[in-house]
Amino acid sequence: MQSRTRSLRKSLALRLAALAVLLSATAGGIAFFLEKKDIEAGVADWSSIGARLLRARVRDLALSTHDSWQNVVQRAVEELSEILPRSTVGRFAWVQIKDADGRELANLADGSDPAINALIAQAAAETVFVDGQEATIRPQGDGWIKSAYAVVVPVSDDAGRRTAIIKSLFVVSPQTVAHYWQRIAWAVGGSMVIVVLVTSLHYPVISRLLDRLGLLSIHLLDANLETLQALGSAIAKRDSDTDAHNYRVTIYAVRLAEAMGLDAAIIRTLIKGAFLHDVGKIGVRDHILLKPGRLEPDEFEIMKTHVAHGLDIVNRSQWLRDAGEVVGHHHEKFDGSGYYQGLKGREIPVTARIFAIVDVFDALTSERPYKQALPFEDAMEILQRGAGPHFDPELLRLFEPIARTLYLAFGNREDDARNELGLILEHYFKGDIGALLRENER
Repeated sequence: MQSRTRSLRKSLALRLAALAVLLSATAGGIAFFLEKKDIEAGVADWSSIGARLLRARVRDLALSTHDSWQNVVQRAVEELSEILPRSTVGRFAWVQIKDADGRELANLADGSDPAINALIAQAAAETVFVDGQEATIRPQGDGWIKSAYAVVVPVSDDAGRRTAIIKSLFVVSPQTVAHYWQRIAWAVGGSMVIVVLVTSLHYPVISRLLDRLGLLSIHLLDANLETLQALGSAIAKRDSDTDAHNYRVTIYAVRLAEAMGLDAAIIRTLIKGAFLHDVGKIGVRDHILLKPGRLEPDEFEIMKTHVAHGLDIVNRSQWLRDAGEVVGHHHEKFDGSGYYQGLKGREIPVTARIFAIVDVFDALTSERPYKQALPFEDAMEILQRGAGPHFDPELLRLFEPIARTLYLAFGNREDDARNELGLILEHYFKGDIGALLRENER
């Protein structure tokens, strides 16, 4: 019980850790988006301020020199660094002005940094599409937070006619980029701290609830397993004077399934089906079920109805429904001559093909009121003759190497079989309660 509780707690811790990562990533994404928008807004504001100051300076120079505005633009651009207030956000590394016809009027670039020169060349080569009067900003360079932005600002006269277009490259200062990354780190770290604190406060409560849930699940599982064994044993004792057959065939079936490498979920289905394979015999009259001699054809047809009765019984229980694979098909034959549906080859569920082999093997090697037990070698010879017509040949080849060991350990040994089955149930049904809960959810 303690190992299962630890497993549940470990699962809880892992899920809470995954939640912390998810929330932190979400907070980091939101912070990144907001900080990126903040940078772009700052660049847009600074570009708008620069454009207005430049236009004002061009107007002042044109009025003072009585020259056309086109002729004084270059001088105004060169003076821009002196009239533009200093900003911690960054600086303009390149400015180009063209008139409405696309003729260049002014160009000023800071050529001190080769990396910036490459960005300037990229921004200058881009085709400009101007829509409205607002600044257009496009990020340049590498990294999540861009270190530069190409900015296009349209300039219009008092009548609203476009007179020029200002293209520029705004370089964000390293201090600003580092500041924004710091704010993103704080957002991510803060969210993780909050999740850890909330988890620390709630974990003891959730852990206690999981302990109670695990305990209740174990009690419910124990009740289901007890019902499974009681129902299977009752039917077995009605058919004979002992329920040892159910214990042995279940053990044999599990060992053959393990030799095949089947996963635990399929083996759980096999266990339920093996123990309840003849549950439908409860619906067969005693004069047929307990007849010591060979059944007449009409009596055998009635005996075959135990499959349908069994399916009707197990299908009424959600937990037992998958046992119908064995209950409904353990009398199918590999060549298609069996019942209840006449399935052939791999159409027959693998659990039913496994059970068909071990059921006949135990019937041959066990003593019944109407017959003596056959020696092991004779029983195996009969099975081998049935490979193909009755049994899956591949499964029979896997059973042959383990058959003698199983026969010597459990053949006609009821107590040993009962103890072994208890260990099997503990392993497959109680070893991973989380897996059982997930199966029930499906």
